[in-house]
Amino acid sequence: MKKIAIIMPLYNAERYVSEAIESVINQTIGFKEFVELIIINDGSQDRSKEICEYYQSQYPDNITFVCTENQGPSAARNYAYNFLSNEIEYIGFLDADDRLALNALEKVYLFFTNHQVDMAVIPVMYFNSEGEFSEHRLNYRFHSGTRVINILKEYNASHFYAGGLFVSRKIIDENRFQFDTSMFYWEDALSINQYLIKYNEYGVVANTFYYYRRQINNHSIVDYSWNKKERYNFLLENGYLRLINMSLDIHGKVIPYIQFLIVYHLKLYLFKKNSCKMMSLLSDSEKDIFYENIVKILQFIDEQYILEQRMKHYFKEFLISVKRNGWPLKYESIVGSKFIKEPVIIKKKFFMLIGLKIIGYYRSEYYNLTEDDFISIKYKNKFIKCKRKNINKKIDIWGKNVKDYRYAGFEVFIPIHRLKFCFYLNKNNKQFELNFLNYYERFILKFGGKKNIENTKARTTSLDM
Repeated sequence: MKKIAIIMPLYNAERYVSEAIESVINQTIGFKEFVELIIINDGSQDRSKEICEYYQSQYPDNITFVCTENQGPSAARNYAYNFLSNEIEYIGFLDADDRLALNALEKVYLFFTNHQVDMAVIPVMYFNSEGEFSEHRLNYRFHSGTRVINILKEYNASHFYAGGLFVSRKIIDENRFQFDTSMFYWEDALSINQYLIKYNEYGVVANTFYYYRRQINNHSIVDYSWNKKERYNFLLENGYLRLINMSLDIHGKVIPYIQFLIVYHLKLYLFKKNSCKMMSLLSDSEKDIFYENIVKILQFIDEQYILEQRMKHYFKEFLISVKRNGWPLKYESIVGSKFIKEPVIIKKKFFMLIGLKIIGYYRSEYYNLTEDDFISIKYKNKFIKCKRKNINKKIDIWGKNVKDYRYAGFEVFIPIHRLKFCFYLNKNNKQFELNFLNYYERFILKFGGKKNIENTKARTTSLDM
């Protein structure tokens, strides 16, 4: 009668594995009647084995526990296929430090019985030991409810991870889906998307969750991967470029889904922490190969799929500059003359009896202020130029500067009778309005107390900018 198998690779997860197992045992679909759990102990050296053997003794007809030498999660998942009972129709994947929502298997089974598709996923909810929860950015795929996605029509419906993935027994038996064992990281993303390039469709099952544990101390495989050289050129060549070449072979082009997916993941290399790690980890010759690989990959990416990403604008400009001009970097702005309003950042403010002193800077994703640019304030019809305050703040990507704030800092004193004002950016002899501020209420709270606030409001509302 059992219909669904959960495969769990296990490596040194004694702190969390009980929680993962319990989330399967307590499923609303009925664990004893419908579910089997296959745990592959991938060479654990902690108490994981003893914990799993206890649960197996409690549910001998539902839990299979097998010990192997350490070969990695992909090999463990593939090996687990050998232990599927004949009745199993669908297979899901759960990591030993994560857990399933208690209605997950019921929702997934209902989906498969009503849709002709062989792969489905559920939304991911991050959680940590502090009891904090946050949704994965890719959960927008589930906002339209449970359905089948065709990646040729919804190119931004990227999927990367094995946790919360479910497949039909049929594609396992027909050898149409295996996890790639040549990679220690991104192996699930590679295998899933190789399948999708061929078959184009997968299901999204809403109103449930896969709970992904976020390690506060950065000890997850994802965090650790940045310390391994294989995270760089090996992944570019054996991950991104393999998907690109496979798409070319099957579709005659790099389909938009693969373009969008690669840029979505590639942006991680631009983040400060990861960029600095790469610069310190790779040799000069390895960096040169990395840059060559990036240029090669970007030639297959339309700029549209870079511009559509949720990331800082200077990241987009950086990637487009590399795509257009190669390496070494020749950075070019793609904003043009259009002004995009952004606020000044207040770093410090000092209330005094005669007024207010403000220290801050103008933060922009789009502009580097030049020596001739400056910040001013306006009250009534009068502009006051702020004094420049040099700040040592800049943004580098792969050792190249893309954002310099040296001319963006300012300080200004606002007299007590002018605490309602607006900041302006003065650039190329033009004035661009930024953020409006009104500090009257805060000033009165600090020096006059609450009883004077209403009187102050009555006076300040009549003041003109």
